[in-house]
Amino acid sequence: MYFVHTKLGDVMFYYFNNFLLFAILGFCSENILHLIFHGSLTSNPFYGPWMPIYGFGVVIMIFLTRLIFNNLKVKKWLKIVLLFLSTTILLTGLEFLGGILCEFLFHKSFWDYTNMRFHFGKYISLEMSLVWGTASLIFLYLLKPLTDKFIEKIPKFVTIFLLFLVALDAIVSFMLK
Repeated sequence: MYFVHTKLGDVMFYYFNNFLLFAILGFCSENILHLIFHGSLTSNPFYGPWMPIYGFGVVIMIFLTRLIFNNLKVKKWLKIVLLFLSTTILLTGLEFLGGILCEFLFHKSFWDYTNMRFHFGKYISLEMSLVWGTASLIFLYLLKPLTDKFIEKIPKFVTIFLLFLVALDAIVSFMLK
């Protein structure tokens, strides 16, 4: 377990913890909203209380901001606009790929935006892309500073255990659904 005690190990656990936290929060948020607006819970390809697409989205946003935007020497308003546009495009791409992958693996569509005015196929729409761009700014500027304090305190054995559960859930879900 030498990896756990290295600088790279700490960075990886930071990303893993963000993935897990927001996969769980995404599951909860989506189900609460779906319950309010549709009177039922969402259809989730996994058995556990997580939706990995939200975790991957957060990891992409954090990586993007650390790689590009933290070192970008432009005015703050321009950085916000560029961050909005880039995360909107990347998260829309993630949603598109996630929809195709879910349909391929589970032979079922878990979301469908064809009822929206500006949809492109069933997995993406301009309306949802704007939601993802706005949500990314809310996450990066409001939530992330708060959750970073919590994430650093999660014991590594908890992270390893939850990653094991998510991986096991994914395997079982692929085999049974």
